[in-house]
Amino acid sequence: MKTFSKRALLRASAAPAILGASLIATAAFAQDAPQAAEAEAGDTIVVTGSRIARPDLTGTSPVSVVTSQEIQLQANSANIENVLNDFPQITPTQSSTSNNPGGGVATVNLRNLGSQRTLVLVDGRRYMSYDVSQVVDLNTIPSALIERVDVVTGGQSAVYGSDAIGGVVNFILKRDFQGVELNSSYNVTEEGDGQIWDISGTIGSNFDDGRGNVTLFGQYTKRKPTYAGARGFSRNALSDRQDGSAPFIGGGSGSVPQGRVIIPGLGAATGLGCDSQDFSADGSSTCYNSVADSYNFAPVNYLQVPQERFLISAMAQYEINEHFTPYMEAQFVNNRVNAELAATPISQGTPFGEGTIGALTIPVNSAFLAPSLRAALTTLDTDGDGYVQAPSWAFRTTQIGPRGNADERNAFRVVAGMKGDIGAGFSYDGYYSYARTKNSQRQSGNVAIDRFLASVSGCRGGETGCAPGNIFGLNNLSQEAIDYMSIGATNLETYTTEVASFAITNGELFDLGAGGVGIAFGAEWRREAGEVEPDEYLSSGNVAGFNPGSPTAGSYTVREFFGEVRVPLLRESFVHKLELNGAARASKYSNAPGNVFTWSAGAELAPVPDLTFRAQYQKAIRGPSVSELFLGNTVSFEGNAEGCDTAAAAAAGALRELCLSQGVPAAVLDDPAARAALGDPNLVNPLTFTGGNPNLREESAKTYTIGAVFSPSFLPGFSATVDYYNIKIDGYIAPVPTDTIGSLCFDSLNLDYCSLIKRNSLGQIDSFEAFNLNSGGLKTAGIDVTANYGLPLGKFMGSEDAKLTFSFNGSRLLKSDYTPVIGVDKVIDCEGRFGTQCGVPTPKWRHTLRTGLELSKVSMSVQWRYIGKSRDDDDDTLYGSEKIKGFSYFDMTFNADVTDNFTLGAGVSNMFNKNPPLSASGQNGGNGEQTNTYPTLYEVLGRSFFLSGKLRF
Repeated sequence: MKTFSKRALLRASAAPAILGASLIATAAFAQDAPQAAEAEAGDTIVVTGSRIARPDLTGTSPVSVVTSQEIQLQANSANIENVLNDFPQITPTQSSTSNNPGGGVATVNLRNLGSQRTLVLVDGRRYMSYDVSQVVDLNTIPSALIERVDVVTGGQSAVYGSDAIGGVVNFILKRDFQGVELNSSYNVTEEGDGQIWDISGTIGSNFDDGRGNVTLFGQYTKRKPTYAGARGFSRNALSDRQDGSAPFIGGGSGSVPQGRVIIPGLGAATGLGCDSQDFSADGSSTCYNSVADSYNFAPVNYLQVPQERFLISAMAQYEINEHFTPYMEAQFVNNRVNAELAATPISQGTPFGEGTIGALTIPVNSAFLAPSLRAALTTLDTDGDGYVQAPSWAFRTTQIGPRGNADERNAFRVVAGMKGDIGAGFSYDGYYSYARTKNSQRQSGNVAIDRFLASVSGCRGGETGCAPGNIFGLNNLSQEAIDYMSIGATNLETYTTEVASFAITNGELFDLGAGGVGIAFGAEWRREAGEVEPDEYLSSGNVAGFNPGSPTAGSYTVREFFGEVRVPLLRESFVHKLELNGAARASKYSNAPGNVFTWSAGAELAPVPDLTFRAQYQKAIRGPSVSELFLGNTVSFEGNAEGCDTAAAAAAGALRELCLSQGVPAAVLDDPAARAALGDPNLVNPLTFTGGNPNLREESAKTYTIGAVFSPSFLPGFSATVDYYNIKIDGYIAPVPTDTIGSLCFDSLNLDYCSLIKRNSLGQIDSFEAFNLNSGGLKTAGIDVTANYGLPLGKFMGSEDAKLTFSFNGSRLLKSDYTPVIGVDKVIDCEGRFGTQCGVPTPKWRHTLRTGLELSKVSMSVQWRYIGKSRDDDDDTLYGSEKIKGFSYFDMTFNADVTDNFTLGAGVSNMFNKNPPLSASGQNGGNGEQTNTYPTLYEVLGRSFFLSGKLRF
């Protein structure tokens, strides 16, 4: 084990002082009212996955519960995604370590089906989306106000509507809070960085003999950045040669600050023998070496993105009488998160207008070039106009500084409703909610493309204010040229969700002798609307740095009617219990999906009290999001998918003819080095053009679960569940991946997909077209296992409260097949795999095991997090990282009730300081995500410590 550094210990020792000061400043005590999860015997509660109250916490759909106590045991619990991402059923996709791609948000992704296929609720109601993708940012949920989190896997559209294909994550907030509570926590890594400080306060009061309650909550979170340069594994941008070389070649990007060009005939004209050349400070050129001369962009990227968040929440209700209890909720969140990337790369493939920039115009008599190079270029100026064209070129504006992206999201949500008894056992609950998120995205470090081109060409067009720019050699740009070409840019984004819902329930409609038959029915109206307003640079494409895009604007509405029934058939008969349930929902969309019907049916059978079998079948849907429908044409860089860089393309045959027809010169195909360079990610990183499709229909899923619950009477305190799940999605909405486009074109010779590839005059791929379609399908299946046991230790420890606890949650993935295009023989098997097609590793096995010791006033626990092994998803390419071994992380926590009113907690995460596995990013020819690994799944900051405190009054 690594010895703790002195710096880390000094900074960690500062945490108690900071924590103590914050606690003393507003010392108070709190008392919680009883919560639904702790309902007394005979009470009825609402279980996530159903609207009908029932006398127990079981149901036909598997439900995992994260309690507030579990959240307190977790380091970094100020951000709830760090707790949820430990769930084996959840695949981490966006978190505090997401810098590129990022966006300053944290999401939850059940079954690796995509965050947009996991419905996030707060107290059973839809919450506010962070943008036009209609996904909830978990940063907007008050973590210290959470009583528990219910995770329901499998489709739940019949009960809750669209988006619940993967399942539902329902955050249950504390209710009827009485008193004052103050929480604070501080996190720091062993290296003394990555600090997170969080403080929150809750004040609540019951009044008028408990008929009313008002609860107010406030939270402030400050997270400091950590740069990739601060860790050895991420300090250098690794490149993958796709030849199995061990493990990677240090390098980076072919967009270099010294400038690089490829000009046919330049090697012969200069006598260097190579057409790909970069520049020295004096304007002379040398042969470009993609390993030795590439730019290391890694150190200035964030490994942990900084965040500053303010959150306030208010809840109130008052029971006027048993028939009428009005209530309200309000939340406001200000969340500021920055991303930082290396300085702007600009090349022939950089977006401009309706396409890409293309060739660079270079004055042959430029004073910025060495005399020998000017002479060589003069021989290439065949038309004598004083200029030559560089079909392929690249430059990086390091003198301007890194690219910064500052997201400031202001989001608010209000809920106003009423509930009460109607009579005859019926009750109602109706509400209206309005949520609005506005994001101001301020960018820095960008370059105006037209000004850059004018500057590099020597200002031959006479543009006002133009200053000649010298990109031929390191740090040769003048300040005047920098000021002329550099710009900021702005995206303004607004998203609103409105919901009006009314439901009537009766948990005891009549009794068939086995318990009350329960029903629920109601209606719901929802409106989703959003817009993105890029400024003139981003919308026109006249920007290099952050990706441009056209404006996005659109909305749609949904009108729905739903019903649900629960029918106990047998109780204490020849079987202990038999119960059936069903749900249905009819929806009418104002856009292409039109009329949609979803339904579910399930059963519970307990032959004996100790054992219950359960099964559920559901048809679920997901309507297309505003982004998928109306996204303005935009660009991204998804990596190369070249197929003309192989020896097969040089041989006579259909592939060669295809490559020639696309514009690859025969001389390139016949030259092994030139042919291989077509697919070199350090030289060619094509654009991907994507956009919305207003004709999209809904995704449809068929999902079923079969399982058992075992709670043996002969072993008090023990319970276990085993559930099999199977999900099949048709009409999967996604752009066709560039890798699939390449495969269908070059392997299957499908000309429809070949038409989506555009090349430049050198034969290099300039761009792919990949717009949203209902073209795909997905199948996934697996087995979830949970076990919990509490062993009393009173007779051994001399305390009646002493207990040893075990909590296990494991998931075995049996199938994960993605079909990008239905009807085309290409299925991507992602079971136990990772890479450019499957993304974040989805190992066949993941689990968590927490072992705890509870005494009267002290508790401690150790958690084992295991991520199984996985292998690369592309059998035809030999990467430097073909396999990732299984990873085990261990965390330890300690809690003590120092007084009746003060609780102190401490812990360490990633106790053995394990570094993540290495994989070069897809843009560098590898099969990783960012910072040379998959930072959302594996620990990237190393060993870290946390200290927390709670005061109650």
